[in-house]
Amino acid sequence: MTRQHFPLFLDRVHPLYADFSKRRRPTCISCVHATLYGPRIRQASALLDREKQHTHAEAILRPGNDGVIASLSEDADWDAITAGIKKQCLQKSRDQTQAVEARINDIADKAQQLRQQIEDYKQYVAEQREHHAARRREIADERNQLEMHRQRAHEPIQLAIRRAGQRLEKARNRTVEARATLCHEAASLSGLQKRSGKDGKSEYWLGNVPIPDLRDLNGNLQPDATGTPNDEKAMPQPYEIATAATDSICRLLGNCCHYLSVRLPAEILLPHNDFPHAMIMVTKASYQLKDPPYPSMSASQSSSTAASRIMDRHGVVLPRPRPLHLDRPLPDLVKNDSKMFSLFIEGVMLLAWDVAWLCKIQGIDTINSFDDVCAIGKNLHQLLVATEQPRPQPYRTISSATARTNRSNRVMATPAVGLGAYSHGSAYHSIAGFEGLERLNGWRLATASPTRLLDKLKSYLLNEISGAEWDFLSDKEWDEERDDELPVLVGGTEQPLDARETTMSVMRVAPQDGAASERLGLDKAKGTSGWMKLRGRGNDG
Repeated sequence: MTRQHFPLFLDRVHPLYADFSKRRRPTCISCVHATLYGPRIRQASALLDREKQHTHAEAILRPGNDGVIASLSEDADWDAITAGIKKQCLQKSRDQTQAVEARINDIADKAQQLRQQIEDYKQYVAEQREHHAARRREIADERNQLEMHRQRAHEPIQLAIRRAGQRLEKARNRTVEARATLCHEAASLSGLQKRSGKDGKSEYWLGNVPIPDLRDLNGNLQPDATGTPNDEKAMPQPYEIATAATDSICRLLGNCCHYLSVRLPAEILLPHNDFPHAMIMVTKASYQLKDPPYPSMSASQSSSTAASRIMDRHGVVLPRPRPLHLDRPLPDLVKNDSKMFSLFIEGVMLLAWDVAWLCKIQGIDTINSFDDVCAIGKNLHQLLVATEQPRPQPYRTISSATARTNRSNRVMATPAVGLGAYSHGSAYHSIAGFEGLERLNGWRLATASPTRLLDKLKSYLLNEISGAEWDFLSDKEWDEERDDELPVLVGGTEQPLDARETTMSVMRVAPQDGAASERLGLDKAKGTSGWMKLRGRGNDG
């Protein structure tokens, strides 16, 4: 039953289903049934419409002609539709064929262009090969000609190089000889010489002043007595002799370093205006100040840290120079001013280190221990007097065949190391370069800083001062008549009053040992009569 036949069926079932209202209501079961038929029929009609629309949509969505046919109405012209579809398919097929043919033509044209480009490139490659082959032949001919003319072209240049090298070598050798000659002459004019002492040991003098060994600073230094009046007051004190020796050494080292163009590790400050004595700077503070101020000696006696500093006008703390002079003996300096003693010992050790370093850099390899460093006079004499200037080796060149195989070997021959060879003022054998570092490489004292040597020297001198059992008494002290030392008479005597003189004469008698008598005689011979040694050291016996 379709939807259009459904109202007729309803009318047949109950013709009065639509006449019910608020005023006319059903009164039986059949009337109630008739009342419910209307909503049920409308629901069924809606469900049928929904199913029809769903079926039509599925038919349209189906692929192929089924969907097209299903989408048409029932009264459509099927023949016209079929003819249209065929015509449309034919036109579409023709269009696709034309598009394919056009694409094939484009591809064929592109292929033809590529073939033409390949042919052009092949021709270009062939032309380049011929050009390169011709160029190779030309280069080979030029290389052969260059090899033929190279030897003749290099000979003038090599000859000029050899001549320039010989001139430079001669100039360098003359410079080294001049430096050594100036240093020898400076040492000769300063009076640096070696003498034989009374005990047979070698002594080194600079002028009329002995150069002390650092380990003998506590000893009795005596100047050259030639032309000196035999007066006790005119004889200089040992500490004054040590000061004169350090000043002379500094002056000689300053001249020699100027001639050699060498900068010592510790800078030496020679006396100049407002700088009465020579001083020395520590290695870290050397060559940093152009005009360092002279430190006041009273500052060293102060226990405060601020008083011992040196400041410039802007209040900047400056490094303190180490003194090289004494105003009193070392034992008195240790007791009264230990700080000044430490500074002086540091200064003389830095001076000895400078001398040892200069000897090592100038070709002396015998200074390898603390004892060698302390012998300043021996080192100076060995450097400036005893050594002979080595003869420079002739300039050597190598053959041209060897030069072609190893061009780096075409250098000047290394001359023998001697006085004046190494310098800070020359590019060849420069101390600041690799050759200078190689020269100091392997030196035993290079690894040991001056601080270790300073501690060793300080402990040596302090032990010597503390261990020495010396006591010096003058004649006046023996002549004094003290009440507690007068002889006492027990039981009375009839001797005259001048017996006291006999007693005191007995008190003056020195111990009767041969060593003491010899020492007293030696002291009298040196102009030191009236001094007596009470107990000798272990190395005097």
